[in-house]
Amino acid sequence: MNGLRNFFRWTGVLGGVGYAHLKDITGSHGDELAGKRIALCVTASASIYRAPETARLLMRHGADVFPVMTREAASLLSPEVMRWATGNDPVVEVTGRIEYVELTEGRGRVDAVVVAPMTENAAAKVVGGIADDAVSLLVSCALGSGIPVVVAPAMHASMYSSPVVRDLMARLRSLGIVVVGPTVEEGKAKLAQPEDVLDAVIYATWPKPLSGRRYVVTAGPTRERIDMVRFVTNPSSGRMGLELARVLRALGGDVTIVHGPVSLRPPWDVKAVGVESAREMLAAVLGALEGADGLFAAAAVADYEPAEVHSGKIESRRHPTLQLTLRATPKVVEEVRRSFPGIDLVLFKASYGAVEDPSEVFQEYAALDPVLVAVNDVSRKGIGFGAEENELVVVTRSGLVRKLGPARKSRVARDLVQLYLEEKRRGR
Repeated sequence: MNGLRNFFRWTGVLGGVGYAHLKDITGSHGDELAGKRIALCVTASASIYRAPETARLLMRHGADVFPVMTREAASLLSPEVMRWATGNDPVVEVTGRIEYVELTEGRGRVDAVVVAPMTENAAAKVVGGIADDAVSLLVSCALGSGIPVVVAPAMHASMYSSPVVRDLMARLRSLGIVVVGPTVEEGKAKLAQPEDVLDAVIYATWPKPLSGRRYVVTAGPTRERIDMVRFVTNPSSGRMGLELARVLRALGGDVTIVHGPVSLRPPWDVKAVGVESAREMLAAVLGALEGADGLFAAAAVADYEPAEVHSGKIESRRHPTLQLTLRATPKVVEEVRRSFPGIDLVLFKASYGAVEDPSEVFQEYAALDPVLVAVNDVSRKGIGFGAEENELVVVTRSGLVRKLGPARKSRVARDLVQLYLEEKRRGR
């Protein structure tokens, strides 16, 4: 550890030199937490090695992160590492400054307190009202000040599955604390992915205009089988739909995402249903929409499917040429409108080339009475299919035309949901 400390000093990280540049990454991946002050509490779990990664991810999405550690945690991970990770001085010892009060009252008040990782011992202290270290004192004050608290437990699987810990988790939730459950594998209840902690912090700090409402989002491509090893598909990554699901959940909605084959992880606390074909997507969407308020149809559903699916594998040596007869797949949104005439529809249309009159596109779907129709030009590199960014031209039911982006899909998703809420306030 002395070698690491000397390295930080040599590079100018410690000793008061160069602290500002440690925060250069702030907002580099998104602005969901822009202007937010987050206290990241660390307790003595073996998963502590992930704390710097969690801190940096929160920062990359706009947060200013203030590390707080128990003494035991500081013996496993040097506070200097957390100082490097955040650019802020870690709180380990409670002094006459009463740091836990500084972080929960007045100008230094944080917007959320995160405990990741949280040990059973730390959970028991919070539930039992014991406040004898920097972390438990801060959580106690946060609860008393109405500051959101997010915890991510990590421990051995046998410990996590014990009735004592199950009761602790239930009691944490009863206090209004957001619990990000671990991944149970290899005999351990491993710390949740940093992306899930990020989603939970966004959820904890955003307003909840969609509380009590249910939404279904579709995402990704579908695959239409030619035989058992080949299929017709498109290059959709599913990112736009996943970001929409993330935003709807963060705003308080109860969200189900129905997705085709994608490599991206579904957002935290969103029910995910995986499908392959257009027909499977239709069945899953109709099943998920019972009692829902709206559908955001962002999936790139294949327009055609082979009329005949061959069993096994078609051998190219026996078939040097292959002719396929394709037929149109069922239109998911049309079936949804027939089955759920009162549901809100937000539709997406991929165009190849710029659309001269977006209002004409809306008219194509007028019979479906959508709230919004979003058009994106997938002929442009770096926009739409498989890209980090998107640009949409959105036409509303009331006739407004808005351009969203180009920007990261997370930003475009937020702007689209905001436009949906504005349109709902504007009319029926």
